[in-house]
Amino acid sequence: MAELSEEQQILISGYLDGELDVDARRRLEALLARDPVFRREFDAMKTLVVGTTEALRLDDPPEEVWDTFLDGVYNRLERKTGWVVFIAGLVALVLYGIYAFIVYDWGPALVKLGIAAGVMGLVLLFISVLRQRLEVAKTDRYSREVQR
Repeated sequence: MAELSEEQQILISGYLDGELDVDARRRLEALLARDPVFRREFDAMKTLVVGTTEALRLDDPPEEVWDTFLDGVYNRLERKTGWVVFIAGLVALVLYGIYAFIVYDWGPALVKLGIAAGVMGLVLLFISVLRQRLEVAKTDRYSREVQR
């Protein structure tokens, strides 16, 4: 719009924004009727505004999309809650097991030591594998592609 005066640019912008009063609208219509350069710039700006408005218009998704979305949210919430309760119960059982293992006299100390060493070895292996899987997941470009 370099060829237009500032007043002409304001008229076009005001019209496209729906802000012109009756006098300004008459001036715009008169310019459109007699000035082909103004008409061309007006049409170009109008096309740009209509195209941009259409491109940015968002349609509401159908009801089925909302239903499946909410189902997914509820499923994730239920699963997370279930995992939290499961882990809390498991931790309580493990702590009680450790307490009972140490306090109650159910076998020789050597047997208790052997069982404790075996369990500690399994825990260390689990932690090692878990740490490795988490490190690989950070850099594995395909891990995000798989639906879990």
